[in-house]
Formats: sequence, structure tokens, C-alpha cells
Amino acid sequence: MRFDQRACLHFRRRVAAILVTGLALAGAAVASAPAATADIDHSHDPLGTMTSATVVPGGLRLTGWAVDSDALQANATVVPVVDGVGIGTTAVTSVANATVRAKYHTGPTPGFQFVVPVDATAPHTVCVVIRNVGAGYHVEPRCVATPLSTRLTTAQRAKHNPAGKISGFTVSSTSMRVQGYATDPDWVSGRLVVVLYVNGTSTATVRSTTYPAPRPAGAGGWSAFDITVPVSRGAHLGCIWVVNVGVGYGNTFLGCRSGDTRGRASTGTVTVPALNTKVVAEAKKHVGQPYVWGATGPRSFDCSGLVQYSYGKFGYKTPRTSEDQFLAARLIPAERAVPGDLVLYHDSVGDVFHVGIYLSPGKTVAAVDESTGVAYQPIWDPSTATYGSFTHT
Repeated sequence: MRFDQRACLHFRRRVAAILVTGLALAGAAVASAPAATADIDHSHDPLGTMTSATVVPGGLRLTGWAVDSDALQANATVVPVVDGVGIGTTAVTSVANATVRAKYHTGPTPGFQFVVPVDATAPHTVCVVIRNVGAGYHVEPRCVATPLSTRLTTAQRAKHNPAGKISGFTVSSTSMRVQGYATDPDWVSGRLVVVLYVNGTSTATVRSTTYPAPRPAGAGGWSAFDITVPVSRGAHLGCIWVVNVGVGYGNTFLGCRSGDTRGRASTGTVTVPALNTKVVAEAKKHVGQPYVWGATGPRSFDCSGLVQYSYGKFGYKTPRTSEDQFLAARLIPAERAVPGDLVLYHDSVGDVFHVGIYLSPGKTVAAVDESTGVAYQPIWDPSTATYGSFTHT
């Protein structure tokens, strides 16, 4: 989705939206933080749930049902997972369940009941994985925390969120490649859903694959991801999210990386271009004027409108929106920025929602919002800022 059809959005609204990005529901196979509408075919995944967990002598008795659409008449295999790791035993469905049988046209015994040998008085996470048959993927439908009366705090649940790292990022003239690993403490040995956003759009959704030893600490044998997608000419932001499973409360953001299909920035000394000097002087003339969404001057501006007007005053035509200004500008590292270059702000899916004109380290002039207007604005979060230039590399 493009958030900015004519101009950059009011950046404070956008920042607020980032802070309240939806959280995943515990146990969801594909959740929304942000919306991870998977392009993976889940139609062949197993179905089922854990319906009860009871402390019994010797451990925790789990009951529920499980079926696989590719083998409806066969008994499904269920794997207990304790603290993210299979305990080396499996069970098969062997309990009658007339309701499930009638709904899914299964064999006579789609239910399961078995005891997991775990100290249910100590802190553990106990999950059930339904083993896939044929096409599709194994599914972890539900987890419980022991002792069973435990109500996990937000901080405790956060420790069950996925983790990982982007270890490689390259952009060629036509493609973007992102590599790394993703793991979830509630299913260390499982394959996770990894989503790549490019410039604010969900572009690829994959399952993690094999990661040969040696692996990063905590990473399982199926934790690697290696995603390549085509990109158009220009600057691009690639952002990675990992979808939560188990009792964690949110999907995990592994970060964004930027790249330019036109090649890397130069390394020599930058001389401030004459156009940049004129642009800075022009933009400063408008400090104190009002912010109006969609306005391009000369008496009111939005953020990208100020950039377009200040450059256009001297014959340089820029794109209209902050997103397109990012795409058109050559990416440069912060240390190569000179007055008159661009500071472009992005969110956690790579949508560029605000732009300012660089003045000095940590400082820009920008059309900020309705309450502030055109003003000198600090670079509030360097981790969300990328730098671009129309005049040099």
C-alpha cells in the first residue's frame, strides 16, 4: 500500500501508527504485526488444536484433535515440544471424536490424548506440533505455560517472541537479496514464516530453511532464510519481520537495510554543490510558514513539497512525494551528507513517510506538521533515517 499518493504524511501521525502496530495473537500461525498476509499456500497444512492440559502423575496430559487434508483417513502424528525442543517421542491420534470426524470426513479416531513427561510444577512451555503429510508444513496450534496457573507478564511473553538477524544484504542492478536466520524459543526446531517488505510493501513471504552447523546461539536447524526479489531502478529499503508462534505476543522486526541499484556511493571528498547551497538558502526563507498537507508553496508546504519547491526554484525538477524522492535520490551514507541533501525517514516496513533538507549532523529544515510548520527539525531517530542526494554520490 502507498501511504502517500500526493505528499508525505503528517509524520507525527505516522510515528504514532508505528508505535501501535498490531500485536500477534499468541499461537497464531500467521499474525499481523505488521500485516503478514502470507503468500504461502496453507491449504495443505494440518488442522487441529490442543483442547486441554491437565497435571497428572508423571507430567502433563494433553488432549485435542489433529487431521491432515492430504491424509484424512489416516491417524495424524502429534509431536510434544518442551521449551522449544522436541522431547524425542511422538503420538498418533487414537481417540474417537464424532464432531471432528463429521466436519472433516476423517477416519474414526482424529483425537489425541497423551502424557508429556515434564515437571509441571516448574516453569516450562509445552506445545503440540502436528506433523505434516504430503504438501504443506508442520503446524504448532497451541502452547501452554507451566505451572498451569501461570499468567505470563508482557515481559515474560516477550522472551518467547522470535529472534534472528539479517546477516547479508545486497542490491544488484535488478534485484535485492536478504539473508539471515530466524528462530522462535517455542519451536526452535521448526520452520518459521519470514516476511520481506520492500519500500513498505509485503513482497515475499517464505519459510525458513536448513541452517547447517555451526549456527548462531539459539538458532535451530531450520532457521535460515535467503530471499531474492526483483526491484526497479533506484533506491530501496528491505525490511524483515518474523511471524511469532507459541506464547510470544508479537512478530519480531529484524531491521531494515537500504541499497541502490545504481551502485554504491563514492568515497572521495564531497564538495558542496552550488545547487545545494541555493536550496538551503531558499528553504530557510520559509521557516515559520504553515504546513499544509499536499501544499507545494510558495506560502505553505508539506515535507516533500518544500523539497520540490526549493529545488525547483533553481530549475531542478524532483519527484512529488517523499517515497518517490527516496527512489530517485542516490543513497549516500550519513558521513557523505552535505547541506542541501535529503534526510528521508522510514518506518519498520520501509515506507518513506517524511523528508527534510539536511543542514548539519542531526539537523534539518523541514515542513514538519500543522502545529510546527516549516522549522529547523532535529533528526529524532537516526535508525529510521536514510540519506540521499540529487547532486552527488
